[in-house]
Amino acid sequence: MDIEQSADACGGLAWISERLFEIEGRLTADLDDGEPLDDRARLLLARSSRRHGQHAQWWRAALPDSPALAGAERVRPPTYAWGRLLDRIEESSPTEAVAAIYEVALPQLAFVIEHLGQELSPVSDGAVIRTARMVAADLAEERYDSKEVWNPPNIPSDEDLEELAIAFADDYREKRWPPLVTHPR
Repeated sequence: MDIEQSADACGGLAWISERLFEIEGRLTADLDDGEPLDDRARLLLARSSRRHGQHAQWWRAALPDSPALAGAERVRPPTYAWGRLLDRIEESSPTEAVAAIYEVALPQLAFVIEHLGQELSPVSDGAVIRTARMVAADLAEERYDSKEVWNPPNIPSDEDLEELAIAFADDYREKRWPPLVTHPR
């Protein structure tokens, strides 16, 4: 992976982390209309939101600081599927948003980070590798902790979510993002 591809990956991951930080923070504060979440779910989301905020800072710190590479401009939706999913989560009721986060967004994020690590070089991508490892560890811990609070089914809760989950298959088949990462079928 060259430096531009690495910058695109870090920028996309920063964007995802920032959006999850905002969305989960809003769900924690019960600022959305609809049915309120129970205290255990809000506590889990509050911790997760803080972690995503930290992850966003780490991914931004891994962006190249060369003006020629325009690192800050690379913080954007990495694919149409990611943009659509996080918009959908933001527009959903609290329980539907939590379902989409734990059934689609976090598993997809863990998948991306796992496969990104296979494309990085220890010589040139040390900071990105360390960041990916720390984020992956946080996501694994969150997945474990969420089982006590939120036990989602294996299939997304509605047809729209299922369609959004399937949209990621196109990203992987066409090697869209992270850049040039080959995903096994």
